[in-house]
Amino acid sequence: MHIGDALRNRAALLTLLCSCVGAAVLSGIGVASGVPVLAALFMLAGYVVLLLGAVTAGRQFMDQAQGRPVSATLPAFQASPLVVLRMLGLLLILGAVGLAWALVAGLLLYLCRIPGLGGLLLIVVMPVLTFSGVIVFLGIYVTWCLSAPALFEGHTLKRALAQLWAVISQRPLEAFLQLLLLCLVVGLVVTLLGGFIGMAFFTTVGMATGILGEVPMGMGMRDMMGDYGQLMSGGRVYGMFIGSGIVWAVVGVVFGALMLYGLCLTYLKLTDGLNVEAAEAAFESALARTREKAQQAAEEARRRAQELQEAARQRAEQARQAGDASSSAAAGTGASEAQAPAAAPAEPAAQDRTVIVSAPPAAADTAAPAGTAPTDTPLAAPACPVCHAPVAADDVFCGGCGHKLKG
Repeated sequence: MHIGDALRNRAALLTLLCSCVGAAVLSGIGVASGVPVLAALFMLAGYVVLLLGAVTAGRQFMDQAQGRPVSATLPAFQASPLVVLRMLGLLLILGAVGLAWALVAGLLLYLCRIPGLGGLLLIVVMPVLTFSGVIVFLGIYVTWCLSAPALFEGHTLKRALAQLWAVISQRPLEAFLQLLLLCLVVGLVVTLLGGFIGMAFFTTVGMATGILGEVPMGMGMRDMMGDYGQLMSGGRVYGMFIGSGIVWAVVGVVFGALMLYGLCLTYLKLTDGLNVEAAEAAFESALARTREKAQQAAEEARRRAQELQEAARQRAEQARQAGDASSSAAAGTGASEAQAPAAAPAEPAAQDRTVIVSAPPAAADTAAPAGTAPTDTPLAAPACPVCHAPVAADDVFCGGCGHKLKG
């Protein structure tokens, strides 16, 4: 209930106001340029200015919550980049947690596409994903709300996470109720304040459209500068956008001041008298075990990869040896087939050598006259024209010299 004291910290309020107005002006210039690339660059620059200003104001609100003299804006701003880097590291961790939950949820929902079984799976998957999502998002919110003030105080990211672990392990219910009460109070104040500011803002816009000309609020900047540019000439379109941005930047200053100061008060109350050293030692031990398990998992994966590579190499070697053996067998079969025709006629030729010729050798050269009737005189056995060894009529090769007798 003391968050209203945040409006007394003029240095922090001025820091927030300058950063919010600067972000609004940069975003307005980017949108008014009409070039998407320039608009994105100017909006990114505006976010960086807003983040640096919020971190600087957070350090100043932490000084106020601890009862110390509030730091000047320039020294606090000079120390902000390191805090911003630590906050970005915290955002990466929280983003990784949210992404892991989203991947698991997507995998489970994809399994629910199985025909017939998907409906049964959804009965279990929907409650599990809903309540696990509540735990994940609530954990992200609590982690951010309790770690950011620790970073404002100047602690490292590991120290901030150790304090968070101590708070969650020792005072979980109190932390949840404190943050819930802070959201309710800040939300109520912003709702009331935003209601009055919204009434005044839209009344002013209505009067401006009646006096300056019709302002097509639902149109894009290109249409406004094209078809309706004559209704608000002289830079009034840019003035309308930038002025509106400044109005809501001031509303953001009030909301940011109440929220940042409330987080600082909640953080100091929850960590008061807390055994942070024991929690930090337990956190270090948990980190060491996590690193050891990660190293073991990496070594196991590396060992299995090596085993798979060795098995693949052995299979490739066995396949190569089998291919070599097949090639050798095929070569041996081809050689034996090439030698078989020369050896096949050997036995018939050897038998033909024992044939007794009844006619003298000179009769072989004597040809019977044409038209003469055959006689009972036996003809001479055929012989090889090279070695004159007797051969059979159906021999293809000579049994003595291997000369080819038939084509």
